[in-house]
Amino acid sequence: MDGYVQIHALTTVQTATLMAHVASLLPQVSAKDLTVVAVAASSILLGTLILQYIWKSNQLNHIKGPPASSFLLGHALDIWGGIAKWKTHGLYPEPFLTWVKQYGGAVRFRLFSKHGVIFTDPVAIQHILVSNGANYQRQHIRRAYFADLLLGDGLLSAEGKQHDVFRKYLNPLFTASKIKSVVEIFNAQTQKYCQTILDPASDKQSPVNLSQMFTKLTLSVVGLAVLGIDFDSAPEVFEAYEQCMVEMSPLYLLGFFTVPGFASFPLPTLVKRRNAQATLKTIMTQVIHNKLASLETEQPKGLLDRILPFATMEDAISHTLTFVLAGHDTSSNTLGFVVGMLAANPPAISRIRAEYTKAIEKFGSLSSWDAVAELTYTQAVIHEALRLNAVAYAIIQRTANSNDAVPMSDGTTLFIPKGTAIQVNMAAMGRNPKYWTSPERFLPDRFIEGTAEWKADLALRGGKSHAFSFIPFSAGSKNCIGQRFAMAEIQLIVATLMSKYDFTPTANMSTRHEFGGITVKPLNIEMTVRRTTVPSA
Repeated sequence: MDGYVQIHALTTVQTATLMAHVASLLPQVSAKDLTVVAVAASSILLGTLILQYIWKSNQLNHIKGPPASSFLLGHALDIWGGIAKWKTHGLYPEPFLTWVKQYGGAVRFRLFSKHGVIFTDPVAIQHILVSNGANYQRQHIRRAYFADLLLGDGLLSAEGKQHDVFRKYLNPLFTASKIKSVVEIFNAQTQKYCQTILDPASDKQSPVNLSQMFTKLTLSVVGLAVLGIDFDSAPEVFEAYEQCMVEMSPLYLLGFFTVPGFASFPLPTLVKRRNAQATLKTIMTQVIHNKLASLETEQPKGLLDRILPFATMEDAISHTLTFVLAGHDTSSNTLGFVVGMLAANPPAISRIRAEYTKAIEKFGSLSSWDAVAELTYTQAVIHEALRLNAVAYAIIQRTANSNDAVPMSDGTTLFIPKGTAIQVNMAAMGRNPKYWTSPERFLPDRFIEGTAEWKADLALRGGKSHAFSFIPFSAGSKNCIGQRFAMAEIQLIVATLMSKYDFTPTANMSTRHEFGGITVKPLNIEMTVRRTTVPSA
């Protein structure tokens, strides 16, 4: 099953070994979570068979990589222990950045018995995602995770012809002309949240949890613009969705991404999650039935309305949840990082306000595509925040369907055998000093052609663009279908908020990184706000 060894027995010694490794790397883990590890281990460790598998001649020995901390577990605890420390110790994006600096654009690793390669080389990434993308399908266990999360196959889990069919009839919903038609919704919802949340907070000088506000704002936008659903008036949908997206500890995530069928284990957290999924499916079925009935007498209100009459109920639910997840989760987390970084960069805020004022003077508001297109520096700020904070860092996980020779930037090729796990690591790519000057600094001008910062990066890359060194929305046939939608939405929100308010971090503010299984989010974007005197729409 996707190269993973199925387990029939686990010795007491092996269980104790795994528990000791976890306890040493994740000292704050509860006894309940340690039980999760034991259950997971009993499914994936068959001592003798794994030892035999590891001792076999490995066809990836020609690729360099770090020594594993565990003979049995490989780099599992190096990786998941490192990810846990993003939140507790602020060590993002370790261990990946250290590995890339030491071993280069292709790094060998092993999770239990499964061997893989982490790629950050732009030439290799172009080959894997575009030139020979058909040979690198999504990993089976990742596809199963998304299919379970979204109650069926959708764009995030489909492969081959099924993915092509989905993409073909969903692509027309995200053309430039379609997005232009919903920019007014972006602006109206942003103004609404300013009036109902930020203005009162400014009057009272009370702190605002902007992470929560961004979650609700982006969900309301995707609800109205894509689905034709007013989530502000349908709290039961939001509540059921939030229950399904309950935060998982690193150990649960380790189980999801290494143990086939883990979502069906009889663990309390997973049982609660399955019950929430059943509730959400019931609610969404009724919502879609109501929308189909309304389409008989009303014009379509959202982009998805145009395909509902032609989709099965299962597909309609999966596509709806896909757009809810992809349309608000990544956008809200990006907004959190952008606002968090801007709080420490007043000169950048001044430039955003200047171009916002200019756009308002020219167009009267940001309710049009042309007005948003004027926000070029704001766009550069967003790109820089995404470079430093790879919100979708773990989304590109592939498996080689057949043997391949992957080209590298230095002109060499690497042999990749069939079945190799492939990870394109955007977190390490964004801070790689091989492609970015002063990679830890916040320099939005590096994304504006002709600036000194842009020229410095270009020279560092030998005159090559950042096309495959910076792929926040992935690349190739499985790139983010809604990237233009997301960028326009985030540009408008950032420019509006930065121009209408001064934001001051509270003592609880933290931009440390927390990985929730799909996206990376800032730990806590809590600030006080005060109205400015900048002209507004």
